[in-house]
Amino acid sequence: MADSGRTFLITGGTGGLGGGLAMAFAEEDGATVIVTGATEAEVTAATVDPRLAKATVKLLDVRSDEDVLALVGQLPRLDVLVNAAGIMSSPADFTVEGFERSIDINLLGTVRVCFAAREKLAASKGNIINFASMMSFRGTPTGPAYAAGKAGIALLTQSLATAWAPDVRVNAIAPGFITSPMTLPVQADPVKNTRIVGRIPAGRWGEPGDLVSGARFLASGESAYVTGIILPIDGGYLTT
Repeated sequence: MADSGRTFLITGGTGGLGGGLAMAFAEEDGATVIVTGATEAEVTAATVDPRLAKATVKLLDVRSDEDVLALVGQLPRLDVLVNAAGIMSSPADFTVEGFERSIDINLLGTVRVCFAAREKLAASKGNIINFASMMSFRGTPTGPAYAAGKAGIALLTQSLATAWAPDVRVNAIAPGFITSPMTLPVQADPVKNTRIVGRIPAGRWGEPGDLVSGARFLASGESAYVTGIILPIDGGYLTT
């Protein structure tokens, strides 16, 4: 029987990658899709984003315990949680303040939403899809805070999958180099772009749509016996 009538919560769903998944999940029969943005500007832009025409857009700072609990508490039910909220690496990763901010958003933000959503997900026998990264597997000289947080996402996913089975399945996707507003500066740098593409066997950057099939599978009943995996969607990057 096909999945239908489910409620999806996608943190960071106003962004390039989360927005692509929101659009895909909204195509499901009877789906209710809630996406969040971290700032008023993101929320305002999302209200006119055609990808999110079928979604409800909410403001959420994943650094706030109170805001996370309030948002999840408003939901009558929850079937699928996608933790896509996050920030990229930056020179601030090499400062204590910047490191703390990155961990607070990328790792602890995911923790907060997972913990807040557990009861509702258990009631619906639902599932979680976290956003890992290539840096969940490899370090990076340009973003130690980002890498540490994404490595934590991988072990968080595996740990919660074990702790919350069989009521809640917990998996993660690990996108490779995907085109988005956050990655455009890297693509625009000829040296960095050439180096990255040269290491991707598929020979190109990924598109947000490349994540859809994997995420749909993990969110669906077809993956009922799948939990605790980190699924790379990377054009073969990890093989090089």
